[in-house]
Amino acid sequence: MKIQIKQDINKDAWNWWDGTNKISHGVNWGERIDLDIRKQIKNKTHEQSLAFLIPYLENYYKENKEKLDKVVNEAQLLFDDKVDECLELMTKITKHPMYRQDFTCFLTTFPRCPYNIKNGYVWLCALWPTKCYLGTFLHELLHFQFIHYYYDNPEVKKLTNIQFEYLKESLTVILNYDFKKYLCQTDSGYEIHQDLRKKLADFWIKTQDFDKLVSFGAKEVQLLI
Repeated sequence: MKIQIKQDINKDAWNWWDGTNKISHGVNWGERIDLDIRKQIKNKTHEQSLAFLIPYLENYYKENKEKLDKVVNEAQLLFDDKVDECLELMTKITKHPMYRQDFTCFLTTFPRCPYNIKNGYVWLCALWPTKCYLGTFLHELLHFQFIHYYYDNPEVKKLTNIQFEYLKESLTVILNYDFKKYLCQTDSGYEIHQDLRKKLADFWIKTQDFDKLVSFGAKEVQLLI
């Protein structure tokens, strides 16, 4: 299994633009950055935003080069040391092999960590403690496994897009049990998903069966929304 930590200004800039212009899971990400910066990229096309973001990020990278280089190195060492045992546990829990054998984690200076399942990309926030990166990666990896292996599950196929997203995000509550030693803080999820997360957590404690958890969650989310 190969996981690379990279710094890519274009991937970082995209996250700034996309995050500022999107509300997801009840969170307005643009409200988490400086208003003067937000004005430069809010309601702009990706291309328009780059005229501001690329020079801005180039300057930020230059002023914080030593810090960012250190983050890349520390993160790579963390993943090299821990990832094999984490992925072995993920395979055991989800009862499926890893859907791919290589992943790339991009450092971002925007306070959001999106993902791209097709390419195996995960964004890790350079502003957060490096020790938390493993938990962030596992959060997204559980999304990847769920999407890849359960998207066509008959019970999951019945869900609307909103219900599917609720279930996907809520399933990460199990990280607080089986993956607890790899987390630097509780995987608390989004505020709008708390009712479903509580139900899933209670069910997981009793069953420890991911297939049954997905089936249970698919039924419960239809009752909630």
